[in-house]
Amino acid sequence: MVRAEIKERMARLGETSAVQRINNLREALTAAGNEAQQLRRLPQWAADELSKAGIYRIALPAELGGENLEPVDQIKAVEAAAAIDGSVGWCVQINSEINSLVARTMDPATAQEVYDDWGVVICCAAAPGPGSYYNAKQVDGGWNVSHQACFGSGSHNATWTWVTPPNDRSRETAAGIEPTLADTLNFLVPKGEFEILDTWDTGGMRGSGSHDIRTTNVFVPDKLVGSYRASLPPYNNSTFRNATQVDYNKAAVALGVARGTIDAFIDLAGKKSPWQSSGTLLRDIPEVQYRLGEAEATLQSARAWLLQTQAELAADLGPLPPEGNALPSWEALRKARLACVHAAQTARVVVDNVHNLSGTTGNRMDSPLERKLRDAHQAAAHGLITYRHYRNLGMNYMGVEVPLSARRGAR
Repeated sequence: MVRAEIKERMARLGETSAVQRINNLREALTAAGNEAQQLRRLPQWAADELSKAGIYRIALPAELGGENLEPVDQIKAVEAAAAIDGSVGWCVQINSEINSLVARTMDPATAQEVYDDWGVVICCAAAPGPGSYYNAKQVDGGWNVSHQACFGSGSHNATWTWVTPPNDRSRETAAGIEPTLADTLNFLVPKGEFEILDTWDTGGMRGSGSHDIRTTNVFVPDKLVGSYRASLPPYNNSTFRNATQVDYNKAAVALGVARGTIDAFIDLAGKKSPWQSSGTLLRDIPEVQYRLGEAEATLQSARAWLLQTQAELAADLGPLPPEGNALPSWEALRKARLACVHAAQTARVVVDNVHNLSGTTGNRMDSPLERKLRDAHQAAAHGLITYRHYRNLGMNYMGVEVPLSARRGAR
């Protein structure tokens, strides 16, 4: 069982909003973001600070010592972290998000054991890439698991890794190939039994530590095995029935990076006079004022639609069945997915345009605008919020049926 002191500690922290707790760490998280650029991962001291503030627990149910935030408030918290630094925001979203993904598929008794540790941090590498493979074989009392996969964000700070089947198994399902039992399971593997491969060397989200993770013939006892086909989790929060949680978290990072970009530019605009401007500050140039107003309105509009669709999705779900719905309607889910895509792609365009206003100053490595440009493009490139989904969802609005795999998590 999760000890009473853990629940009480989280309840005390929750008296201050997650957004405010993140902003209270602004100076430390700014330093962490700078250090992470060199390390290519979040420094451990920064992960410890986030843990102390209960940030990794924002999406956990209260029964497991979490803050039990609804999606709208999760978005706002992730956005606040990403506005400070993109890589920090990415680790906040992924390592809080995975907690609820594990909780919704894991046996509740096991979840009580796992989260009876204030410092628990779970990472996950699930995307296929060069050298990736997945093999899970049932044995007496559990499973032997070997795998390698990409994008294990926050891996150096993790106390567990969550092994899931490769994402491209959905193609087999769409083709009518029935998944094997192993393809429907996920496995918790403790620190010391998984290997981090040094594969993350990128520009965008450089400090997120999204290296490949490998397990080699690791025995996972049955109690640490979860199933996507498990019964409905007994947690009365729409997060645990929301198939867009991964999508909206990534969109929140993109929005936060754009928010931070506008704020950084406003600071620059009060100091910089462009070349051949006769000493006029950026902030006093009419074209700059116009473009900044346009950028602010564009960003706020995309953000408002994301928050609106998530509120509508939560209302569509309602309380746990039988009073509410186990899954959202496809209409509500489709709109929420499109809003996630639009938020991420809009944020990328806003960052591009604002960065352009800064001139060559924004290209210097010591400028916050340079890093934010890289981070905005990396966030918007994630497979669940990439621009390609405009067409995928747009076709459906035009009456073209989408594969059942595309309707994942809808009733």
